[in-house]
Amino acid sequence: MKRLIVLPILAALAASLPAPGVRAQSAAERIYKEITALPAAERQKRLEDGARKEGRLTLIHTMRGSLSINHVALFRKRYPFLNVSLEGDIGSGDAAERLYAEETAGRHLTDVINVALPDLTALLSKDMVARFITPATASILPPYKGFIDGEGGRWTPWYWSEHGISYNDRLVPKDKVPTKWMDLCNPFFKGSVSFDPAEERYLAGLHAIMGEEETHKLLKCIGANEPIIQRGHTQRIELMLAGDHMVQGDNYLYHGVNVKRKNPKAPYAISYSVPVMGFAGVAAINRNAARPHAAALWTEWTLSPESQKYVATLLRGPIALKHPYLPDDARIVTYTDAPTDVSKRLLDTWNKYVAKRN
Repeated sequence: MKRLIVLPILAALAASLPAPGVRAQSAAERIYKEITALPAAERQKRLEDGARKEGRLTLIHTMRGSLSINHVALFRKRYPFLNVSLEGDIGSGDAAERLYAEETAGRHLTDVINVALPDLTALLSKDMVARFITPATASILPPYKGFIDGEGGRWTPWYWSEHGISYNDRLVPKDKVPTKWMDLCNPFFKGSVSFDPAEERYLAGLHAIMGEEETHKLLKCIGANEPIIQRGHTQRIELMLAGDHMVQGDNYLYHGVNVKRKNPKAPYAISYSVPVMGFAGVAAINRNAARPHAAALWTEWTLSPESQKYVATLLRGPIALKHPYLPDDARIVTYTDAPTDVSKRLLDTWNKYVAKRN
């Protein structure tokens, strides 16, 4: 008789366990799975009701200072019943490291982080982010669809950061304006092109544009052209505008655009014919989020019109609205990290040819 009772219990337990090789869902992910098939209005109500019960959201936002404060203020206006605990003065890599440390210690403090997509690598490798598939991604415009997670909801992209080529248009004649990345090797620019020290995400972008072989060629000839290596994108742009050098080979374009809008006479120009490389800023929900409903509300809200308009006012790249300054025909190459082995080889080439200073 005892055996007859025990066997059904064991069978029930076995049925509740994931099949071999199947990833077990967290409590947050079970909630997200339940709401997937709900009609839009019911789904939204379920999330809001759950968030009201949770009462708060713990968020790490890596737009610094007032940029994150003002962004969160818009969210609070939309969801006044949530008390948002904000950490908004931390870099993207540090934010990812903090969540990693918390989860490794078994302290489920942070609900959601906003980080640059390349900084998620360690968290993804340890399965520390929740899978949350949201219909909000339907609003993402075609040039940016490549930012969406092809494996299913491990992050939600909501803006993007770009690397392009800009130049001092008082120093660069029209017939010398770069039209492709290989033009950084033009002997005319010898000793007059600046870069930050090695950045893996920059190298990954070059790899996405031209492949490994051509990127190695580019790095070798950049090194032969006596580049200026100095840390600080903003500082290098200011130096270029002051006439210190002619071209930026590695920079965020938005700072120069902001300077130009404040001072139309500033000698700043963008080479729009050069492909622009872009990586996403994303919301990633903690797999063990203590407040999964509130985390989902924030994540979806980042793609809302009010959030996207705010991103555009900062001259960052919204992905559900027209870009604030790039032309419609700009070639945008979206990317994440290069494969680990490729990244190492490119970094080795950079260090051998570009970073060497005698």
